Amino acid sequence: MDIATLVGMIGAWLLIIISIVIGGSPMAFVNAPSLLIVVGGGLAAAMAGFPMKDFINGVKAIGKAFKPSSPDPLETIDFLVETMKKARKEGILSLEADIDKYYEKDRLLGDIMRMLIDGQDIEEIESNVENAMAQIDQKLSTEINVWDSLGELFPALGMIGTLIGLIQMLQNLSDPAALGPGMAVAMITTLYGAILANVFCIPIVKKLKYYKDVELMFKESYLITAKAIEKGLNPNSLQQKLAALYGVEVGD
Repeated sequence: MDIATLVGMIGAWLLIIISIVIGGSPMAFVNAPSLLIVVGGGLAAAMAGFPMKDFINGVKAIGKAFKPSSPDPLETIDFLVETMKKARKEGILSLEADIDKYYEKDRLLGDIMRMLIDGQDIEEIESNVENAMAQIDQKLSTEINVWDSLGELFPALGMIGTLIGLIQMLQNLSDPAALGPGMAVAMITTLYGAILANVFCIPIVKKLKYYKDVELMFKESYLITAKAIEKGLNPNSLQQKLAALYGVEVGD
C-alpha cells in the first residue's frame, strides 16, 4: 500500500469537510443535480475520448496509485546479479532451469532470458525489448491520459453546471428572496469540479506518472542485465550500474 497516496488524499478530503462543517450546514453543499452534471457529465465526456476498453482500464488504474506492484529495488538487484553470476560460472544455457522464475518475476524478463538462452543476437534482443517497452509505455500513458482528461473535464463541467444554474436563477428575478440560494446552488457545481480535479484526479495522475517511470526503469534494468551477461562483465560492475539506475546504495 502506498501510504503517501492514502494519507494525502484522505487528509485533503478531511480538511475540506472539516472546513465546511465549521463554516455552516454541510447539507448546503449537497446538490444532486450538480453531482449529476459534474461527475456523470465528466465521466461521459471522458469516455467519448477513448475506446471503451482503454477507458475502463484507465479508470481501473487508480488501484496502482494506492497499491503499486513495483518490485523492491535491492531484491531485484540481488536477483539479477545472482543470475549473471550463474551465467558466468555455468554458462548461459544454465539459465534454462530458472526460466519459470524469470517469468514469475516479470514477463518481459522471462522473454529476454528466453531470447538470450536461444542464442539470439544482443542487437535483436535489444530491438525486441525496445518495441515491447514502447507498447508498455503507450498502455501506461493511455491510463494516465484517462485521469488527465477527467482532471480537465470535471472543472469544465462544473462551469457548465454553474452557467445552467445562473440561467435558471436569472429566470426568477421576480423573486429576490430566491436569488441568494439560487446563486449558492449555481456555485456548488464549480466547487465540485475544482475539488474532484485538484484533490482526486491530479494526485492520481502524478502518482501514475511516477509509477510508470518506475516500471519502465525496471524493464530497462532487465535489458542492461542481458547485455552484461552477453558481454561477460564482472557481476560487481552490473551491481553498480543497477544501483545507479535505481538510485539506491548497495553493500559490498
